[in-house]
Amino acid sequence: MSKETEPSEGKTTLPTRELVLCFDGTGNTFRADGGESNILKIFRMLDRTKENRYCYYQPGIGTDVTMASFSSLAYQAVANLPTSRIVDQALATSFNDHVISGYRFLARRWVPGSRIYLFGFSRGAYTARFLNEMLDFAGLISADNEETIPFVWDAFIRWKFAESEQEIKETEASLRMCRETMCRSPGLVHFLGLFDTVNSVAEFSRVVDKEIEVRPSPKIMRHAVSIDEKRIKFQPVLFKPPKLFGEKPKISRTSTWAAKAESAISHSPRLEGKEESKQEGKEEGKGEGKREEKIESLKEDKEEGVQDFEEVYFAGDHSDVGGGWPSEKPGPSQIPLMWMVQEAIWAELTFDPIQLKRHGCFNPRIEDYDPKILEAAERAQIHDSLGYDSGRGVETLFWRVMEYLPIKRPKVGPDGNVRETRWHGRGLRRPLPEEAKIHASVLHRLGYDREYRPFNLGMGNKTTVEEKREELQQLTRWKRVVHDKLCEYWVKMPDERARQ
Repeated sequence: MSKETEPSEGKTTLPTRELVLCFDGTGNTFRADGGESNILKIFRMLDRTKENRYCYYQPGIGTDVTMASFSSLAYQAVANLPTSRIVDQALATSFNDHVISGYRFLARRWVPGSRIYLFGFSRGAYTARFLNEMLDFAGLISADNEETIPFVWDAFIRWKFAESEQEIKETEASLRMCRETMCRSPGLVHFLGLFDTVNSVAEFSRVVDKEIEVRPSPKIMRHAVSIDEKRIKFQPVLFKPPKLFGEKPKISRTSTWAAKAESAISHSPRLEGKEESKQEGKEEGKGEGKREEKIESLKEDKEEGVQDFEEVYFAGDHSDVGGGWPSEKPGPSQIPLMWMVQEAIWAELTFDPIQLKRHGCFNPRIEDYDPKILEAAERAQIHDSLGYDSGRGVETLFWRVMEYLPIKRPKVGPDGNVRETRWHGRGLRRPLPEEAKIHASVLHRLGYDREYRPFNLGMGNKTTVEEKREELQQLTRWKRVVHDKLCEYWVKMPDERARQ
């Protein structure tokens, strides 16, 4: 893109700076054997010649490619764990390195007015989502103060997982000091695109919020989720959606920064506690109240707007959604890739048109998708990471053993809430929350493949696409939502709403 000239002043200005960060999934890195992840494909498709654009790619957890660790008191226990590749994949012991590396990139490249795009798959998606939340609450360190990043990280982690009232009070004060002394506000992340977010981080798994993860506050958020993943350590991290058939709720960014004249410190972030919220938490005396107290106490001037949010379920296991299985082209991961790229383009992210075509994607602003590619992806074989025919050898045996161990883990219930359990997984598919959006390609696969009948969809045994469509239309618990040809969803409705 060429430089723009302001006619009134004759000044030449650069286009808006774009910072695009891509965090790959567990064990994923550079490869060219047909098993690239969707994150690597997105990075390849980016127009990296665009002026004032900076692109960042990070290999996944478990690839032994990380920056030097930034010590954190909150992570000293994790530092004592074995650091082999398979243990890192199972427990994500290098998670802090991955978040901080992305944070450092932003600190070096961000300037006022920059537009931030974050993409992630698997634990890389959790990294991107966690980084977004860190920007929301802690802010962004100044470029010339990188040595203080460990202090900001430690303050944020301690605040996020504080439990007692004394801890909450102390960690809020520490986070406030870091924000006001060393950080600046990067504004809202413009786009957050995630493929099957999971959290198997050793330290963070010790704390299970009563509700679904606090949703970060990007302007636009897209999350592609697997229907058929079975591994117990790959439970999805879901996000509370807006109501689908009513008014979209306004978002209040939990880390909006003060820049008003009455502020004592010009351009400095402030933390304004809300005594009403604190008092309510004390009166109720519940864990949920304390967590709400912590979040509410960090809210300031509200930045209100409608968040553009979609969380959509696709057929296949974890890597069938985020990519990574060496398979025929196009594989099942092609569908969520096409969907995510289309959504990013609508969010004004530009791609190299040659690379788009090479990877079977398209620009919805100027062309339509190739129906042959979509149909081939809908018919492609989906995988089972717990199957002995998965081709992953010892790794498969490791995951199968994990299914029968009483490992403490978060479990997503049909109501969408997260609860702690030690009950073994036994290789069952994930439960789907109410109001889950099912991509239309799943419906087509049900018609093509008579053997594909995932129990978590709760459907009958109709075979053809037409029969399945009629069946869904007759079921009062399902509604059809169509935005365009690639964005057709079937939404599972709550029982009480279905009866209305």
